[in-house]
Amino acid sequence: MDTIDFMSPEISQSDLVAFSDDQVNLKRDRADRYREQVRNLREHLERYIGEHAEIGLAKMQISGSLAKGTALSSLNDVDVAVYVTADSEPIDLSRLLALLAERLKKTYPNIPAERIYVDDPCVVIKFSGTELDVEVTPIYYAGAPQWKGYLWDRITGKKILTSIPLHLDFIRKRKEAGPDHFAQTIRLAKWWAKQRKRDTHGFAIRSFLIELIVAKLSDEGKKFNDYHVGLEHFFTYIQRTGLTERIAFSDNYTSASLPKARIDVVEIFDPVNPDNNVASSMTESERRKIVEAAGNALDALAFAQTCQTKAEAVECWQEIMGSSFNP
Repeated sequence: MDTIDFMSPEISQSDLVAFSDDQVNLKRDRADRYREQVRNLREHLERYIGEHAEIGLAKMQISGSLAKGTALSSLNDVDVAVYVTADSEPIDLSRLLALLAERLKKTYPNIPAERIYVDDPCVVIKFSGTELDVEVTPIYYAGAPQWKGYLWDRITGKKILTSIPLHLDFIRKRKEAGPDHFAQTIRLAKWWAKQRKRDTHGFAIRSFLIELIVAKLSDEGKKFNDYHVGLEHFFTYIQRTGLTERIAFSDNYTSASLPKARIDVVEIFDPVNPDNNVASSMTESERRKIVEAAGNALDALAFAQTCQTKAEAVECWQEIMGSSFNP
């Protein structure tokens, strides 16, 4: 007589892959279409810059989740950085945005003026064909190497030193260490966070923080080729540390460059700039909600492993990934 293994998971890796492909991930054709749209913009702007050096724009580069390969299916805007030369430009953000909007309107005369507008801390270009919003963030650039310049943080409003190429290199190295699976684990964790924002009042965690937590786990040797285990690593880290453990990386600076004393409730430092705590805006209440939600997710994962039917296991996973999880 066959024995029944009640510890065998009813939700398989193939179920998680299918869910990711169907619900979570930005479809390849859409991603390619968006990249082509931005590529055309960049090429046009670069030609315009070459012909009009006096406009004070130096470079356009795609950034954010689309550039990193961590975008979700819900993506409807693309982040682009425009480097504004600092020799004769205003350093006040409102004036800089107004100037950038004016110059983008001149650069793209075929786009109706009302579709290029300021939405702090960026200028939005709204396309009618793809209904894609390109959010153009100015980077105040004084000619530093590795395209280091200053931008204004969307949440805190602070002016911070950054480098888009170095950020992309940072993620690229981790993706090379875990092809496909590193980025997919990030997308699944982002999807979990998206569900919690919908059903948990006061829940908030920046996508960049999720990327950095998974990057830390990757650097510690954690594997993500099994997505159940990958998510378990993510939730376990949050619950175990309570997000009170400092996270930083040595790609572009040494630990000696970091603040000596604790400076914020949660400390997750930008891998490009040791003076920028990306989690500086997180409150104690937000920290507690994230830790509690991670604990709940771990409980659901554990119970899903012991379910005797797939229907019961699906209910557990729906607590984590939302009602659209239905393999």
